Amino acid sequence: MQSRSYIFLLIVLGLAALSGWIFSREQVKYGLDVQGGVRFTYEMDLSSLTQDQRQSLDLVRANTIRIMNSRVSSALGVVEGTVQPKGLDQIIVELPGETDIAKARGVLSTTASIEFYWAKTVATRTAGFRKYTGGEIGTYNGSPGIYFSLRANAEKLIEPGAPEYLEMIRSWGEPILQGGDLKRASAQQVGGGYQPYMEFTAEGARKLKSWSQRVLNRGEHLAAVLDNVVISIAPVKDGVVLSDNAIIDGTFDTGYVKTLVDLLNAGALPVTLKEIQSEKVDPTIGKQALSMIYQAGTWAFGFTIAFLLIYYVFPGFVAMLALALYALFTITALKLIGATFSLAAIAGFILSVGMAVDANILVFERLKEELRGGKTLAAAIELGFKRALPAIVDSNACTILTSLVLMILGTGPVKGFATTLIIGVAISLFTAVTITRSLLKFFVGSGLGANEKWYGLSRQWFGEKLEAEADRRQMPIVQKRNVFFLISGLVILPGLIAVGMGGIKRNVEFLGGYEVSVRMGDRQETTAQLVANLEKAGISGGNVKLAGEGSNRLAYITVGEVKGTDDVEAAKIKIAEAAGFTAGDVAGGQNVGPTIQQEMVRNAILGVIISSILIVLYLAIRFGFALGGFPVGLRFSFAVIMALLHDVLLVVGLAAIFGFALGWEISGLFVTAMLTVIGFSTHDSIVIFDRIRENLRRHIPGEDIGTLINRSVTQSIARSINTSGVVIVSLILLIAIGSATPDLKFFNTVMLCGIVAGTYSSIWNAAPILYVLDRWFAKSRGEHATLLGITAQELKAQRILSQTARPAGQASEPTEDTGYGQVRRRKAKPTGEQEIED
Repeated sequence: MQSRSYIFLLIVLGLAALSGWIFSREQVKYGLDVQGGVRFTYEMDLSSLTQDQRQSLDLVRANTIRIMNSRVSSALGVVEGTVQPKGLDQIIVELPGETDIAKARGVLSTTASIEFYWAKTVATRTAGFRKYTGGEIGTYNGSPGIYFSLRANAEKLIEPGAPEYLEMIRSWGEPILQGGDLKRASAQQVGGGYQPYMEFTAEGARKLKSWSQRVLNRGEHLAAVLDNVVISIAPVKDGVVLSDNAIIDGTFDTGYVKTLVDLLNAGALPVTLKEIQSEKVDPTIGKQALSMIYQAGTWAFGFTIAFLLIYYVFPGFVAMLALALYALFTITALKLIGATFSLAAIAGFILSVGMAVDANILVFERLKEELRGGKTLAAAIELGFKRALPAIVDSNACTILTSLVLMILGTGPVKGFATTLIIGVAISLFTAVTITRSLLKFFVGSGLGANEKWYGLSRQWFGEKLEAEADRRQMPIVQKRNVFFLISGLVILPGLIAVGMGGIKRNVEFLGGYEVSVRMGDRQETTAQLVANLEKAGISGGNVKLAGEGSNRLAYITVGEVKGTDDVEAAKIKIAEAAGFTAGDVAGGQNVGPTIQQEMVRNAILGVIISSILIVLYLAIRFGFALGGFPVGLRFSFAVIMALLHDVLLVVGLAAIFGFALGWEISGLFVTAMLTVIGFSTHDSIVIFDRIRENLRRHIPGEDIGTLINRSVTQSIARSINTSGVVIVSLILLIAIGSATPDLKFFNTVMLCGIVAGTYSSIWNAAPILYVLDRWFAKSRGEHATLLGITAQELKAQRILSQTARPAGQASEPTEDTGYGQVRRRKAKPTGEQEIED
């Protein structure tokens, strides 16, 4: 046995060394909210596709993503940009470090399908009677564009984008050459600048040669058109027959020529893209936020280690080693899969550290309980891990289920948070159960941890004294259930009133429209004053949130719509100016179209519903497998869901109160917090219900269900308080010093309130609800349908089965439950030897 411990220790050390090596080589990939940059969400215009393209939509999207990736790296020069699909017809582009959102928008949204037309309605030296004249070079959306005018009214310019401009291009008929006829583009130096040089395919050369021979010596214009904007128009010189190449004549900025060449070489998009969301983040804000959240994380980790060492002493030291390995393994795994470390993801990692401690606390509390019950140290360690394992697995499984829903339905920071939490929880199961157990057994076997005085048996600060006396005296949980239900109702009521009064404020994701962040500087206006400024400027329905301190203070302005402009960046400046700021004060912002807004609302509702259904099904199967089958398992699920309803109502009500007081808005991160609270609240309920399940199998003769539930809650209260307490302290630190933005502060606050509410409801609501449900079955179907009745029937059936299978004359052996649905025989021990239950 000792040799196995040494072998496992070597394996752990090898994993730690490998993780450390990978950790040192892989770079952290920070999110846009940390390093700043631009994010776009595009929707493919399916109406622009042919029937064949619609049938192979996956291929169209894959080609679009390939071309967009090429544009990001070549035309924009962004090294760590990402282009990812979302759903069936959306594409998300993230450009870390990019500051020019207008340039990025122009490069990404253009189809880059260049076309060459015979400008047959533009006047020439031989056909001066034609409708249009022109050739003035200007700019349109930051890029070159040729302006025209009517021959009958030369003073009236026809600008790119105008309906008459498009009508003029359509009057030229079919293009001579299209994007598919282009073989390669390059930048050719002409004088002191550059011009785009085009080489055409054999088919393209044939088409161009045929056209130029047709119009030879007539001075006809050849126009180059990109995204319905004429970027060049020039007459074909006399005696010249064009074929396999051509130069786009004109005076262009060198950067524009390079970008255009890169775009053309990357290829034309196979589908038109519609921008439905954009966001720009100031890098200075992200650096400040990163520093704050790292500081909070350091304090939270330090508190967790101190708690483990002080309260659990030697096991706490072992848990500290396992926790350090957990942090190393988790960050290394996240680096390997290329996960993005957004602020929400980093917060998720900090929380996952607190959640990783939960498993250790459950085991150590059980270990202390077994030691107080007279078990040897070796037996107490074995039983502590074995009996805590079902609750650990089930609680973490529920957290993973809700996080999977977030991964599927969420985007950006939400997906990053969910990914971090899933990986963190999965690794915590390995480190907390396997590594901690093996290290403890190794140290005890080697004699280094064999003294029971080092196991914190005297630490009984959070309810352990109640646990020790649970068989003789229990908390009156069931008897005072109406009081606890009343307290819950009184706490929830103010929030529901606030909801009815319009306290719930939606952010731009749920409202649609614009959110602009502006630097406050030394200004001291309140949110009410800034909202009043918006109203005076004719912008109604706006909301303002403030964050930061001193010169780093920011105002976040949310507006549903801006009349008088369709330009996104101009709208953001207009909002800032309406609130009393200047264009130079704008630090960043985002806009959300109706598609994203509707999707966010739908996903929020689906997230809560799907998570609840998954938890109900999982718990019904797991508890039903242990006792009475799926229908009985549903009783436990129903009690958990009713307790969760308490937590959700409380959190929503608090969101309305915070909306009134601070202008905080619900967002995707708010929904993330809600679903995480659902998972964590379920964790506490499982700890208590698992003890109820265990006590049902070993109930005291004559004990009724109310006393059994009271005893189970009393035996579990310390571990419920301790597991929640570590996460609660971490969240308090994140709120106090680790939340740079209002959304992140709201996220952490919701998590804090939800976990406190979940701890209360798990102890004082979930168990009484299970009792009320059990009494209803007793009245409607009889005592045989109650939990005690079903348990008695199953134990009786097991005894009959055991006696039937036993050889004649062999004595009956007692049975004992050791896990979900497992009933094993107790091994016979020689007289005088302490019995170890397996």
